[in-house]
Amino acid sequence: MKILSLIMVLLLHPVHVSLTGIEYDGTSRIYSVSVRVYSDDLGADMNLGLSTGERIQGDADKRYFQYLSDRIMIIENGRTLEMKLLHSESDGLEHRFELEAYGGKRVSEVRVVNRIMTRLYDDQANMLLFSFGKTEEGYRFTVADTIRDYIVR
Repeated sequence: MKILSLIMVLLLHPVHVSLTGIEYDGTSRIYSVSVRVYSDDLGADMNLGLSTGERIQGDADKRYFQYLSDRIMIIENGRTLEMKLLHSESDGLEHRFELEAYGGKRVSEVRVVNRIMTRLYDDQANMLLFSFGKTEEGYRFTVADTIRDYIVR
């Protein structure tokens, strides 16, 4: 009976989650960023437009890039890094994206901002796996907590 109740709750209340991985390669100074998000949630959040209120326009990859650049940011030593969309794919259930950003020579602080679907769902959880040299951490962003700072060496 308890299992049946749990199944009913899960069916009535879908999970709102995304997964982002950020890995820094100190030799090439490249941040590799991977993002996974459910396709239906992605579409609904993209329909809300950018944080500035502007509509997201263009072909599919341009729209995805605008969306991801608005919702995910890497700020290195106070400077927001420009990301580049390398690859996007979907199996109908989820979308997967691969991006990269070039960092500077001497990095001491990295700030990660993740606002995927935070305007869409109150219970949104955006999971982050962050790897920079000896710093490796998993973190859970929420609607009220969209920024994580790292002191790195």
